[in-house]
Amino acid sequence: MLRSFSIKRHGIPLLALAMLGFASWSVASKYRPRVVTSPPIAAPTSPYDDDVAGSGIVEPASEVIALATERGGVVDRIDVVAGDLVKAGQPLFSIDDRNYRAAVSQDEATVASAIASIAAIDQNLILQQAAIDQARANLEGAEAERTRATLDLARYTHLVQDAWATHQRFETATADADKANANVAAAKAALASAQQQNNVLLTQRKDAEAKLDQAKAVLDGARVDLDKTVTKAPIDGAILKVNVRLGEYASAGVLPNPLMTMGSIDPLHVRVDVDEAEAWRVRPDSPAIARLRGNSRIVGRLSFVRFEPYVLPKRSLTDDTTERVDTRVLQVIYAFNPSEFPVFVGQQVDVFIRAPKRADAMQNPTAGPTAFRSMVPGQTLHSQRETPFPQAAANGDRL
Repeated sequence: MLRSFSIKRHGIPLLALAMLGFASWSVASKYRPRVVTSPPIAAPTSPYDDDVAGSGIVEPASEVIALATERGGVVDRIDVVAGDLVKAGQPLFSIDDRNYRAAVSQDEATVASAIASIAAIDQNLILQQAAIDQARANLEGAEAERTRATLDLARYTHLVQDAWATHQRFETATADADKANANVAAAKAALASAQQQNNVLLTQRKDAEAKLDQAKAVLDGARVDLDKTVTKAPIDGAILKVNVRLGEYASAGVLPNPLMTMGSIDPLHVRVDVDEAEAWRVRPDSPAIARLRGNSRIVGRLSFVRFEPYVLPKRSLTDDTTERVDTRVLQVIYAFNPSEFPVFVGQQVDVFIRAPKRADAMQNPTAGPTAFRSMVPGQTLHSQRETPFPQAAANGDRL
């Protein structure tokens, strides 16, 4: 016997079956078979059987130089833009120097006044020397007159005793002798006074010379302050970034965002971070290559420059699950010819360094003393860092 249709017993299951069928059809209609495609950028590969890989960053041979100004002020002139090649000593930018120029002008006037004072004293010395010569001549005349008067007195003394001369004439001769002696004393006093005045002038001249030296020193300091308003290139190189604009206030000292950066770009260097677990296998004479990120077919040959002896904590993390945050890296510096490897300063590259097998490397592992070298007498730090590329490339002629 047929049972009657019930919504609860028959409708709900039928609705559930209909909804299940619709869901299956919806999923099936949206399903697209997955197409396996090759990655747009191939992963970089090493040309060596055994190697040590690391991430490198391109930097100038001189490293990045953060330029600053020694005197804070409003920027009134900018002579370069990013990308300009400059020579050592070339002006890059300057601040408002009106106050410094006024100080220089004032100090130049002080120096001129001191020079004029010395010239006036020199003129007085010439006049005083003439006065000394005149006083000396007067003294000689007075002494000659005294000699004559003394001889006359002696002669009239004998004549008056023998009554050949009058007593009055004897008294006159005596008075002439006394007068001559007084004239000699006065001439000596005048000569001494003139010489004393000359010594006073000489002392004044020394004091004026000291003041002139002091004024010149102040003027030199003012000129140095004026020169420091212009920031100049410390070396030959290229301007990498300009962070200062006309009319902005440039603060003196070290800034978190440098006013301008530059560096030597021929050759360029690559600073490679080598994991401390692999650092003992890196050899200074081993060839190395760098591959450009984004196009691993662009390859640059590298030549060893130096080790940075201090092992640093790793700063750039790759989010790999096997990577520890306490990893430390040894930084190795390599050089390359920028005309053969087209990269920008600051760009990252993948570096592969040929290394000996682990068993062979165990016999002579690379250690800290390898990174140290003696300075050649007369060699500057800058010339030591900038290894000439043709010589440095000798180690990188082969892959």
